[in-house]
Amino acid sequence: MSQKNDNALIVFLRYPETKKVKTRLGKDIGERRAMELYRETASFVADSFSGQENWTTFLFYTPKERKKEVLEWLGDKEALFLAQETGSLGQRMSRAFEKCFSLGFRNVVIIGTDCVMITEEDVETAFSLLSGGEFEAVLGPATDGGYYLLGLCRETDAVFKEMQWSSARVFKETEKRMRENGLRHAVMRELSDIDEEKDISIKDIMTRDTELARRLEQILLKDQKTRAEKNEERKPA
Repeated sequence: MSQKNDNALIVFLRYPETKKVKTRLGKDIGERRAMELYRETASFVADSFSGQENWTTFLFYTPKERKKEVLEWLGDKEALFLAQETGSLGQRMSRAFEKCFSLGFRNVVIIGTDCVMITEEDVETAFSLLSGGEFEAVLGPATDGGYYLLGLCRETDAVFKEMQWSSARVFKETEKRMRENGLRHAVMRELSDIDEEKDISIKDIMTRDTELARRLEQILLKDQKTRAEKNEERKPA
C-alpha cells in the first residue's frame, strides 16, 4: 500500500485469546464470553477505520508470533499489518509512532479497540486539528480517566515514558506532560471504553452500529443464560 496522504492511523490490537484479552470484563461475564466480545469489537474497529481516503491505517498487533492467525482474522482489511515491539505499553506505543513518522507521515493518531463509540468523524477531526497549525497534539478523554485517542504531529516519548497505565489519572497526567513539554494540545469529546460489564450499553452501541449491538447482545444474553443455569444448579434441593 502506497502512502496516500500525510495522515497515519495506528490501531493497537491483540489477537483474541481466552485469559489474554479483557481480563477485567472476564471477571464479570466469564473469560470465554469476554474473549468473544473482544473479538467482535476489535473486528468492528479494524473494519471501520481501514480503507479510508484521508488516512493510511496501520494495524499494530500482538503477539508477533500470531501473525498468521491475525491475517486469517483481519487480513481482508485495507491496512498495513505490523507487529508491536516488545516492552511496556508506553514503549510499544512510542515505537509505533516512531515507525509512522519515519515513513514520512506528518500526523499520527493512535486508537485502541476498547472504544466502539469513536467514529470516523472523530478521527477526521483529530487529523484536522493536527494539520491546522494551531495544535501539535490531540487527546480524546475516556470516562474512566484514560484516553481513547492520542495524536501527535511531532515525535516525542514524553507522553509515553514511565506512565502508570490503567489508572484513573492517565488522561490528566498526559495533559500535564504535554504542557510541560510545550505541546499545544486540543481535547476532543469524552467517550466510554469497554472495560467492565457496566460499561456496555447496547442502547448506546445501537446508535453507532445496529449489527454490532445485536452481536454483542447475543454474547451477553448467552452468558446470562449460562450463569442463571449454574446458579440454579447451586441452589439446595
